[in-house]
Amino acid sequence: MNNTLSLNAILPVLIVMITGMIVLVGDSCLSFWRRSKPFSASVSLLGVFIAGLYSVSSLREGGTRLAFNGAISADSFSQACNLILLLTAGLAILIALTYLENRKLHLAEYYSLVLFATSGAMLMAAANDLIVLFIAIEILSVALYVLSGFARTEERSEEAALKYFLLGAFAAGFMLYGIALIYGGSAGAVGGGASGAVQAGTTNLTTLGAFLKTLAGPPVMLLIGIGLLTVGLAFKAGLVPFHMWTPDVYQGAPTSVTAFMAAAAKIGAFAAMLRVFNALSPISHYWIVAIQILAVLTMFGGNILAVTQDNVKRMLAYSSIAHAGYLMVAVSALGANPNLPAARLNAAHDSAMSGAVFYLLAYALMTLGSFGVLVWLSNRGKDYQTISDLKGIWHNDPVAAYTMLIFICSLGGIPGTMGFMGKWFLFYASLQAGQTWLAVLMALASVISIAYYLRIAAVMCFVEPDSRNVPERATAVGGVFVAVIVTASLSLLFGLAPGLVHSLMSAAMALGRP
Repeated sequence: MNNTLSLNAILPVLIVMITGMIVLVGDSCLSFWRRSKPFSASVSLLGVFIAGLYSVSSLREGGTRLAFNGAISADSFSQACNLILLLTAGLAILIALTYLENRKLHLAEYYSLVLFATSGAMLMAAANDLIVLFIAIEILSVALYVLSGFARTEERSEEAALKYFLLGAFAAGFMLYGIALIYGGSAGAVGGGASGAVQAGTTNLTTLGAFLKTLAGPPVMLLIGIGLLTVGLAFKAGLVPFHMWTPDVYQGAPTSVTAFMAAAAKIGAFAAMLRVFNALSPISHYWIVAIQILAVLTMFGGNILAVTQDNVKRMLAYSSIAHAGYLMVAVSALGANPNLPAARLNAAHDSAMSGAVFYLLAYALMTLGSFGVLVWLSNRGKDYQTISDLKGIWHNDPVAAYTMLIFICSLGGIPGTMGFMGKWFLFYASLQAGQTWLAVLMALASVISIAYYLRIAAVMCFVEPDSRNVPERATAVGGVFVAVIVTASLSLLFGLAPGLVHSLMSAAMALGRP
């Protein structure tokens, strides 16, 4: 494929990147741009919309286009992830319009950083080479490091950025060393015996998957590399025990940043994880136990730690850890027992991929919505973060209370919401893969989560507020209002009619087994 075709294959990523550059340069060089605060957000939304149109067109065309000698795969799976990420970016920009105005942080570089982070996550979903995956993770991470410390005058924001950067750099070292070991461990004879062809080391996932099929047993170097790569991806996804950065960063970062980071980073990390472990499925019996242990520790660890939290942002941070554990159930289903019938293996694979994509969309909507309600309630004099701040908000702002209740029900997996359907799809994938015990543990972990979600609901609706005075409302509330209403409506609509996103779920199945 020549360079023109390669650039066309990654056009949605380029559109988002170029829009970020335009916003950055325009605000720096054009005086009229600087005078109109919403202009940067409007241009950013336009770029996201154009990239979304191209992704929809590519999704309808179907097929797989390999770019840059197979390093990037512009297939239906990556386009589906692109659409979820672009929706996330658009909603995050709307939330930021209100938050930045109220916190007096309205700077154009914020929107540029959101767009750069989104482009990095989109590239993670399309990366068919481990080197490209590493570059994509760094594009996402560097932008999120800066966003975490965007409130430069607040000590907790600076602390969050520093913690995230130091631990992120540490995890990047694990990942890079793991990629190097995978490259060395993937070199060897192909076809068996002395007469087999000799393959040089590779970081290309397609080539690596084909190579693994020829092996009776993978080299130790390769297995160690896979382990180190898993550590790096586990950090980005916030899995236990690599979660230590998550609660501190979520609590310290500006709320609009936390909303975007919680959704975008998780989507990018799991899109990459699904692609990587799908390629590694020929040797799944070597890594499946580790994945299942991570899934169980993360599901129960996140939920148990969330029960004790009084800060809503910190509680939602631990909740996001638990949701990462649920998504690991889908990754585990990719490593179904190879002794199962071929039809059962294919069904487990398709159920895992489609269920994971549906759950990523559900997670993005309910996470952005719940943080959006906090932004909606906050104003220049008060930043709503603790459970006590939510006392009796039903009396003063019933719309905020009812929408928050929708997100709480969805996060807890209450029937009728998108969160319930997402968990059902993951549960079904686990059953198809013959991992019934893991499905049962997932259900038990979900029951634990109901305790702290209902605690928020009880405080909002059944506890009298400290004062009957109506609090000062947030200024420029239009952006967050649209974001909250859209996320609440879609969480209910797709929960009651999941078939409306069937095209996204079918697209995920296009990433076939190697």
